[in-house]
Amino acid sequence: MQVAIIGAGPRGLAVAERLVNLAEDDTKLDIQIFDPYAIGGRVWDPFIPQNQQFLMNTVIDQITLFNDDSIENGGKPLPGPNLRQWLAEQAPTFLAAHPEFAPAYQQEVARLKQPGDFATRGMMGVYAAWFFDWLTQRVRPNQTLTFTQQAVTQVTPIAQKFQLTLADGTQILADQVVMALGHSDDTLSAEEAAFKAFAVQHQLKYVAPTHPAEADLSVFDEKDTVIIRGLGLSFFDYLFALTVGKGGQFVRNDVGELRYLPSGHEPHVIAGSRGGFPLHARGVNEKDTSELYVPKFFTLPALDALRAAGGGHLQYDDFEKLVVKELTYKYILNQLELMPNRLPYDQAEALRQALLTSDDLAATAQVFGLTDVPAFDIDLIRHPARDLAEDVDYPTWFKAYLRADIADAKLGNKHAPFAGAFDIMRDIRDRIRYIVEHDYFDADEYEKFLSQFKPFDVLVSVGPPLERLEQLLALIEAGVFEVTAPQIHVETDTEKQQFVARDARQQEFRGNALIEARLGATNLAISKNPVIENLRAQGLLVQPTLTRADGSTYQLGAPTFDRQTFEVIDKNGHKVPHLYIYGITLEGLKWFGTVIPRPGVNTVILREGAWIAQRILAYA
Repeated sequence: MQVAIIGAGPRGLAVAERLVNLAEDDTKLDIQIFDPYAIGGRVWDPFIPQNQQFLMNTVIDQITLFNDDSIENGGKPLPGPNLRQWLAEQAPTFLAAHPEFAPAYQQEVARLKQPGDFATRGMMGVYAAWFFDWLTQRVRPNQTLTFTQQAVTQVTPIAQKFQLTLADGTQILADQVVMALGHSDDTLSAEEAAFKAFAVQHQLKYVAPTHPAEADLSVFDEKDTVIIRGLGLSFFDYLFALTVGKGGQFVRNDVGELRYLPSGHEPHVIAGSRGGFPLHARGVNEKDTSELYVPKFFTLPALDALRAAGGGHLQYDDFEKLVVKELTYKYILNQLELMPNRLPYDQAEALRQALLTSDDLAATAQVFGLTDVPAFDIDLIRHPARDLAEDVDYPTWFKAYLRADIADAKLGNKHAPFAGAFDIMRDIRDRIRYIVEHDYFDADEYEKFLSQFKPFDVLVSVGPPLERLEQLLALIEAGVFEVTAPQIHVETDTEKQQFVARDARQQEFRGNALIEARLGATNLAISKNPVIENLRAQGLLVQPTLTRADGSTYQLGAPTFDRQTFEVIDKNGHKVPHLYIYGITLEGLKWFGTVIPRPGVNTVILREGAWIAQRILAYA
């Protein structure tokens, strides 16, 4: 049986590992993996120079490529080292034997010692390369496992097989095809295309949405004023590349604060977004490898009860209230721990018990004497400048906001009032996935979920390492970066040949360059991935349409697929046997696929990869 896996990232490798290790000894198996990037895939490609500098946002102790006994229906596990263990035990020898990897990785191995350290994305790619080598050694005589560093441009059904066309025109046949595609670039929007054309016409600089590691930033220097639109994870990549990447240095002073020493070659950067605030810093890790918070309120019975009360569908407002209640509970407990003498022991214990049965946690905390604890205000978290007076000096206030976020994150992802509460969002993702995949929301409520909950979740739970927020503050203090108020809007000034940004406080900023600091949307309709375009044209990938209560409709960006088998469903509503898809491409029909596998927690990537592999082997 010939199996083609499109994508050499963690998902593609997960399927390959299960195929190799779960196949019977007499099963003939030819597994071919295809990717235009190195093993590890686009995000983790260790040969992209900037991936030697850009950090992951998950600590090394919580990253793995190996199955373990936590994986639900995953087949017999074959454990192996997580990233931290591999760095300590196998990495030095592997790198010494593979001079194709940059010397910077050997230096990085020496630096990464603590479970809470953050590796570069390139190091994840080196780990993946080692994993692939390990896997090839597991292949039995009647099996093959190969990697071809080429893009697949077409997948065409032929009888009971599929013909794959590679970028160089080579064609191969496969019995089973797994698409683990990851993020793809998108067709530019009308606005983006206009900005690009404006930049070309006036010899300005424009970077469209893409992976920052692939952007040509060598064109930027001290003569440029760059407007960056976006304050998410991509923004922090650009932050580092346009400063340290230009020869600058961050140093700590005597009290541990970061200071920036410019090289003189940095551009001046003006950054902003619609929300106006960077992602919250990831709290210093205090959790063990597989430690998850156990919810007290956000439980499946509670969600089922709310669903039943809603006539079979969960109301979004009820869902959000339950999430906020869980976060508020953790927030109050952490505030209490920060003030151990604030309440007598007996009173503090009584408060903890009372919170478990309270309908209003904030009111209960006040009754017990916590009258000076600020409320956990989700609207204020979403809009930190909500109550800010018009005459406040915004840059000064914004720096104070960053300092508060940094100070909170330093208290840790279990004990910090905010960072400790926010980290819960990572731990309850599987429960949210269950809600989405079992249609708890109707079309109207799901639309609210996507538009309201998703941005909040991103804001508080997927932030960068704490050091990146410290660096942003240091850059603002050094006058290299400015951050606008919320609601940034960018226009062009043809007369002065400039990009112009304005914000909610009516501030105006001008520059000769514009960087779109975000990845493309996960949307089948605008994807430029050639294999997606090809399958879309054949009617094999189609977007589902949801109907609101008023009869109007909207489309999700993901392709329709069979939730049990992960096989594609075509335009006629028919399942396409042996053509599988999983991962980020399914975002919308599934929830939060942009994760890295974590040991011991039944991680979604390894779980779903195992299911697909076992489905394939059932045909062997």
